[in-house]
Amino acid sequence: MKRPRQILVVDDEANIRKFLMKSLEREGYETRLAGTAEEALKSLEEERPDLLVLDVWLPDGNGMELLTDIRRNDPDLPVIIITAFGEIKMAVEAMRAGAFDFVAKPFDFNTLNRSIENALKISTMRDELNVLKTVWERGQYRGLIGQSPVMQELFRKIERIGISSTTTVLITGETGSGKEVVARAIHQNSERKESSFVAVNCATLDDHLLESELFGHVRGAFTDAKTNKLGLFEVADGGTLFLDEIGEMELRLQAKLLRVLEDKTFRRVGGTRDIHVDVRVVAATNAALEKAVSEGRFREDLFYRLSVIPLRVPPLRVRGQDVMILAEAFLNQYNHEFSRNIAGFTDEAKQTLMDYGWPGNVRELRNVIERMVLLQEGDIIDVASLPVVIGKRKTPSISKSLNASRSGPFKATKERLIAHFEYDYLENLLKSCEGNVTRASEVAEMERSSLQRLLRKHSLNSKDFKKTASLSE
Repeated sequence: MKRPRQILVVDDEANIRKFLMKSLEREGYETRLAGTAEEALKSLEEERPDLLVLDVWLPDGNGMELLTDIRRNDPDLPVIIITAFGEIKMAVEAMRAGAFDFVAKPFDFNTLNRSIENALKISTMRDELNVLKTVWERGQYRGLIGQSPVMQELFRKIERIGISSTTTVLITGETGSGKEVVARAIHQNSERKESSFVAVNCATLDDHLLESELFGHVRGAFTDAKTNKLGLFEVADGGTLFLDEIGEMELRLQAKLLRVLEDKTFRRVGGTRDIHVDVRVVAATNAALEKAVSEGRFREDLFYRLSVIPLRVPPLRVRGQDVMILAEAFLNQYNHEFSRNIAGFTDEAKQTLMDYGWPGNVRELRNVIERMVLLQEGDIIDVASLPVVIGKRKTPSISKSLNASRSGPFKATKERLIAHFEYDYLENLLKSCEGNVTRASEVAEMERSSLQRLLRKHSLNSKDFKKTASLSE
């Protein structure tokens, strides 16, 4: 339970102290009282209140002098001055000295209460901004990590977008750069955070299935529609719907999506009743939608409706030291997950990671660190431990790994050996097939999509093996 706000009332008149204590406690505040400057200072030393109500005339001192001392030691403590009628000049001086507001005696409690509410509201906002500043300086913000200037600017934009009233945001960025994490950060920073965040990848579903997923269907709408089904727009009502790879959506569905954005209504597949929803739509793409618009593959009106607030996620290669900040974070994560205790990276390994271009961005870096934590034999990662594409060196063979991995927890050791086998197998497979994924999937007797998932898992890029093949010819 959140503690009540605490207010220190400093006034030499006992009746006013008693009146304010009863009135403030009725409003839910916790109240402390002081009748002199000495009592006030002692109370402030014991515990800092959330706000101070201070009379300018005290029996053992001037409230203005006390205000000056308080502001010197605690510049963020909100202070409301009580003055006698006709002492406006002193009230103005108090405001210049750092008081938030002043109230003249005799005063109406409602006037004082409004001033207290405003002061506490501003104080809360200042505290939240200070917390955010501290978090940003550590390089972490709502699941995002980075200290680079481009990421600090991204954090600030997310903060502004989250609290805005706009219902559409378009996030652009390369594959693996963290667009969904940004979308979740926007949701978590909004008034919608208590409602659902629902994500769907438009590229993984065919036209009819995606329509049913987004808008739902009624019983009998098509052959397999045995019952009514809620769509994701209804599931996300009051919250956020994240549409990843929006550029892959078919034109007919784009028109239906535009209607939802414009009218906040839609119909289920096969339905006749309009359904009203209040959903923030955050769309994302790694493609150039402007080009898709010019080629007729994406509706121009939908593009402009989605891009009311555009947000670009920077690629990892322009984020400088963020590479190692992320690498250390992933190392800690996978050390815990796989019961490992790898201490860190050699200076040479750090430089190699920094020099690499990271075409797969943060996702590629995460996969690389996960693999290295699984496969690492010593307690520190050096260049020889890096994947061949990054470190330009051969990784340890599986036979060596088998000999070096006979002890330790069963599950972690098993995962380590499987990862060794998968990487060696895939690397040799791509070399023998000269980077041709279709031919490699035939040789491996596995679905092309399954092979591609394994390649992504181990951060292997078929193009690198095509280059190797062409250079060796």
